[in-house]
Amino acid sequence: MLTSHIGTVLKQAVTTFTNKELFYQNLEILKALLDKTTAEDVNLHPQFMTEALWQRPNKAPVTYVDIYEDFNITIGIFILKPNMKLPLHNHPQMHGLIKVLGGQLKITSYSLNTEKTQQIDHRTAGITKFLTAERCAENLVDVNSDCCLLEPEVRNLHEIESVGGPAAFIDILAPPYETPIPGNGARKCSYFRVLREVAPAVFRLQEVSSPSWYWTDSFPYTGPELS
Repeated sequence: MLTSHIGTVLKQAVTTFTNKELFYQNLEILKALLDKTTAEDVNLHPQFMTEALWQRPNKAPVTYVDIYEDFNITIGIFILKPNMKLPLHNHPQMHGLIKVLGGQLKITSYSLNTEKTQQIDHRTAGITKFLTAERCAENLVDVNSDCCLLEPEVRNLHEIESVGGPAAFIDILAPPYETPIPGNGARKCSYFRVLREVAPAVFRLQEVSSPSWYWTDSFPYTGPELS
């Protein structure tokens, strides 16, 4: 039986994030495969790209489709209603790859570990976390754009917003949330708000609770079977 395109993406993602010796070569192969990935490859239901669906009462503003997860990677699809965003959040020591399957996204990201952001992870009375992060150039991406790469120390905090209508993207994370960071506990998703600009393109951020306007529902994966 021929392997589906999304099956090839999955196999390459597993190879990329389990073979450290050839990581960068494999990452380039994975990016090239993801660049060619379309809504048809995962059988994304066309209803998600209609305005009518998102106007239903009590419909969550974001839908998540779980494609695959193991100890090394998570693959899923996020679908955002018009003018909705995933709040500014982090990927602690993780890689992320984003490829638009439908609509248009604005991705605003920040880097922590740069020469301009030496002061990070401060705490006041052990409760509130503050970060200093350098804002990267905003990306406006659609189905014709290459995938977007988020690295452990570059663009590792980001906000993703749908522009001009619903938008969908496939998301690969490695390692997944909740897996352990050696000596630092489990990887948790934290949310942040921008407090102020402290230098050109450098901002002070404060950790906050997940915003009340952000919540998700789920939809089953209906694409090609994955082994």
